[in-house]
Amino acid sequence: MFSIPAVAEPLALAIRDAAVFTRPTYRRFVALMLGLIVTMGRRTVSHTLALMRPTALGRLRGHWSDYHRLFSAARFSMWKLAAVLVRQVVMRLLPADAVIELAGDDTVLGKDGDRVWAKAAHRDPTRSSRKKAAVRFGHKWLVLCVLVQLPGLDRPWALPILCGLCLSAKAAAKVKRRPKTPSQVARQLLMQLMRWLPDRRFILIGDYQVVTHQTAEFARRHADRVTAIGRLRGDANLYAQPVRGKRGKARGPSQHRRGYFRKGAKLPAPAKQAAELPAVTQEVTWYGGSRRSVRYVSEQALWYHKHGSPRPAVTPIRWVCVLGDAKHGTQDAFFFSTAPATMEAATIIELYARRWNIEVTFEESRALLGLATTRQWCRQSVLRVTPILLGLFTAVALLWRELPASKRRTRWGATPCYQKQSVTFVDALAAVRRELWQEALLAHRCRHRCLDQLPAATRRLILWHLAVAA
Repeated sequence: MFSIPAVAEPLALAIRDAAVFTRPTYRRFVALMLGLIVTMGRRTVSHTLALMRPTALGRLRGHWSDYHRLFSAARFSMWKLAAVLVRQVVMRLLPADAVIELAGDDTVLGKDGDRVWAKAAHRDPTRSSRKKAAVRFGHKWLVLCVLVQLPGLDRPWALPILCGLCLSAKAAAKVKRRPKTPSQVARQLLMQLMRWLPDRRFILIGDYQVVTHQTAEFARRHADRVTAIGRLRGDANLYAQPVRGKRGKARGPSQHRRGYFRKGAKLPAPAKQAAELPAVTQEVTWYGGSRRSVRYVSEQALWYHKHGSPRPAVTPIRWVCVLGDAKHGTQDAFFFSTAPATMEAATIIELYARRWNIEVTFEESRALLGLATTRQWCRQSVLRVTPILLGLFTAVALLWRELPASKRRTRWGATPCYQKQSVTFVDALAAVRRELWQEALLAHRCRHRCLDQLPAATRRLILWHLAVAA
């Protein structure tokens, strides 16, 4: 086997020491991961092997079918693999006392074929509009990303660490599993993170599908560790704080003791209050890391929700309305936080604006890492390939962080007509590719290092083409 480059040794050794794989499976896994990073176009196993076998001088052990069975039949735990990735990100990219910001969102990956496991029709948010919903056949994944501000970047990166498959009722009945909404999957993944990182606090940021009233109630029960920030409807059911010494109506003694229905007087809807409360103008950090002056109103209230919930509850929140501007064609946007006493309105706006980085991660994963170009169809492969490809995005960021500062500053996407101001994921991927080609894949092609015998300009040109090709 070819040697693992120095930048990949911390992550590779952490996976090996965690005993995620057997020794033969570990070797095949490392070979495939390196091949998936440097491969161009579709990220299929056959395409990756066609690239890796010549560069490895035919030293990839086993038949080609053994590498296909890595995803469909090999025995290993995806949870153990995810735990290694989570701990590497938290240990190497986040301060020890920092609150972990999590951005959650769902994405639909299209799949063709009649035998694809758990395939169903889902609304595709990337192709839908307010007037027309576009339907796509495939799988819906809920992805949790850690927002990390790396040195030299003008915006935080959303690094995927966990994801789960969302199943509609029809698809779940077909494969004999329980249906799961994006909100349910998000809470399950968050609980797993709380077990793995018992000393850390979390802020979960999501849209209507992820941060629902059930998610807000979960954050209220774990207020010492979790804060939820999400979108709020303009006609939300809000109440004032109960009068001291009085309690609201309860349907039963047990519910009354638990405090589910404790609330005060009914308040107007947020949309109506936004027109009456005095507005505040303040400059905040907006999308893309830019600064923008916004007008907003904010208030504390109790959010009561009972429709479609087996256990209605009252959750204290701080809601914020960013007032729209008819001149720019924007409408009022409502947000909320489950930490009404400690989180200011401007902080809520800024944190929700940071959530947009997960959309950038989805687009770059599709364009640069071949997400949704694989051909798996059986149950085991469906549940493994997509999480591994999303984790590869985070692995590239970890490898790039290990590079020397001189190599991290290179802007590979810059041209004479386009001067980049900051490093993007394209630059990080190109820098990691160049390191893998130079230090691992081409280093052993000849005992005399034939690449070093070429003129310096020719050597740089070859490595440049191998690195930036997508």
